[in-house]
Amino acid sequence: MRYTHRLIRTFTVAAALAVVLAPATASADLRATAFGGLTRINDSDKGTLGAAVTFGGLLGIEFEAARLWLGSIENVEVVDVEANLTTYMGNLVLRLPTGPIQPYASAGIGVVRVTGNVDVPFLGNVVSASAQDVAYNVGAGVYLLPTENFGFRADVRRFQTGAVSWEDITNIGDLPLPKFDFWRATAGVTFKF
Repeated sequence: MRYTHRLIRTFTVAAALAVVLAPATASADLRATAFGGLTRINDSDKGTLGAAVTFGGLLGIEFEAARLWLGSIENVEVVDVEANLTTYMGNLVLRLPTGPIQPYASAGIGVVRVTGNVDVPFLGNVVSASAQDVAYNVGAGVYLLPTENFGFRADVRRFQTGAVSWEDITNIGDLPLPKFDFWRATAGVTFKF
């Protein structure tokens, strides 16, 4: 009889400890966001479009791609020069995953790629050039989720590439990318799965 009471007491204590010490259920989710906004680069504002996919709860992983149009060279009537800057980033996201208002901070690394084309009437594209470099970004924002599966996202991020070295200039292949340091502010719609 004493053995049975000890076994029941041990089982009860073990069950209580298991309930208390068991990890809470993870609140991981998948979010897809399409966004647009402005990028402040070289003392001018440029339009930006992009998309991001984020997975995780309190700590998550985000992959995003965005493009901004650097524009064309003005006052040149014969040739048409167009340049674009594209960012591809992988970020860690720290988000407060409770309630309809969820602030977050993010930081990550990736690639910044600049492409340009020179078009001449009747000849078409005569020159295409590209350059890319490793970059980092840091930022913060907020999710506003009025429903379980749909909401909005707004954030501000700073991007920076490395400086050009002489090895980059003498390397054959893509052109060296000058150092870029720019800010981006975006807003978009988010679908939560």
